[in-house]
Amino acid sequence: MLTYGLFLNMGSNLGANTEEVFQLTREQAELAETLGYHDLWVTEHHCIPFGINPSAITASAFLLGATTRIRVGTAVTLSPLHHPLELAERASLLDQFSHGRFDLGIGRGGYLKDYELFDVDTSRWDREPVHSAQTMVDIWRDHDLSAQSPQSGQSQFQPEPYTKPHPPLFLATGSEEGVSFAAEHGFPLQHYFSTEAASRVKIEARYREMNSAPVEHIHTLILALGANEERLRESLTKSLTDSFKSGDWPAVPQAVPRHTDGNGQQLDRADMAKRVAERAIVGPLESVRDQLDQFVETTGAARLVLYMEAIAEPSITRQSIVSFAEAFIQ
Repeated sequence: MLTYGLFLNMGSNLGANTEEVFQLTREQAELAETLGYHDLWVTEHHCIPFGINPSAITASAFLLGATTRIRVGTAVTLSPLHHPLELAERASLLDQFSHGRFDLGIGRGGYLKDYELFDVDTSRWDREPVHSAQTMVDIWRDHDLSAQSPQSGQSQFQPEPYTKPHPPLFLATGSEEGVSFAAEHGFPLQHYFSTEAASRVKIEARYREMNSAPVEHIHTLILALGANEERLRESLTKSLTDSFKSGDWPAVPQAVPRHTDGNGQQLDRADMAKRVAERAIVGPLESVRDQLDQFVETTGAARLVLYMEAIAEPSITRQSIVSFAEAFIQ
C-alpha cells in the first residue's frame, strides 16, 4: 500500500519574509495531519536562501509538538556537521517525546560552504553518513559510552530510545559504501527529488543484491495539481531556477556531479532546473494519476514524499495538498 508524505524545504521564495515562509510550513503540517498524510520530512541548510531552516532536528521537534498523529523526519540532517553522540541523544529524545513518531534521516550534503562555516574538514565528507550511522547504532545497542570516548569512563547513554532497538534510521546515499552499509542493516534509503528514476532503480538494485528483504525507501517527488499543465511547468521552472541559483555555492571537492549533460559535464543551474521541472509530476488529476502510476511501476516505490511547495506559489501548494488527499488518501 502506498503512503504519501510532504517534503518541506522552507525556501526563502515561499514568502515575502521569514515569518511567511514558516507560517506556510505550519499550515502544510496542519493540513497534512488533518487530511491523513503519513509523514512530514524537513531539510537542513545553512545560510542559503534555497532553504532557510538551519536545523532539521529542531524543526522536527516543533512539528512533532504541533501534531499528534503524523510522523516527522529529517531529509536530511547533515551528519558531518554534528557529533554522532549528539545526534543519537536528540533522536532518542524526540523518539521518547513523540512516542515513536520521529524518523532520523542523515546525509552528508554537498555544499562546501557548510563545511567552511562550521570549520569542518571536507575529509569528513568521505566518511559520512556511514561513520555517524555506525556510531549511533553502536551507542543505541550498547548504551556504554566508554567505547566511544574512553576518557569519559563508564558513562551510560541517556535517554534510552522509545522505539526498540532505536529510532528509525534512513540514509541519503548513493555511494557504494553507503548503500552497502544501509543494506547490511536494513536501513531504508532516501532519494532526493531531483534524482532521476533510472538512477533510483540502479541504486536500489545494488541494495537488493545485498539485502532482498522488502524495504520501503523514501522517494521524494515534485508534484503540483492544476488544470493547466503547461502553466504549472513554466511556474515550476522559474521557481526552481531561482531556488537553484540561490544555492549555487561551490560543491565539496570530493562530490561527484549528479546532474550531467550527454558528455558527463555538470549542468548549469538553469539547465538543471529545466530538467527537474520536466520530470516533475504536474497537471490535472488524471494526468497526475497516470504520471504517478508510471513512476511507481518504474521504481517499485511504496513510500512517496511530495514536494508541493517547490512551485513557490502558496495558493497552489495548499490546493494541491487538499486535492491530492481527496483523490488519493481519503
